[in-house]
Amino acid sequence: MLLTVRFFSGDGDLNTVFQSESVENLEGEIATVLESRFGDGLVYLPKDRPSYFFLLAKKEGFIDADGYLTRKGRALLARYSFN
Repeated sequence: MLLTVRFFSGDGDLNTVFQSESVENLEGEIATVLESRFGDGLVYLPKDRPSYFFLLAKKEGFIDADGYLTRKGRALLARYSFN
């Protein structure tokens, strides 16, 4: 599966086009974003991570529309170990 994700700046202009052969190749980066949760359960974008990983996580169903980790997101985190 070829994945093309287009990212827009706040004014709607095309900012970046990111391509990858599959989402599976990016799961480690997505898991790093998902690890950024706080007591309220929302996933927050770390400053050192590009926003497209957060947007991709939402698009692929790892984060719900309200910003909370989904069952699919928890399953992804279970496959990765963070210290």
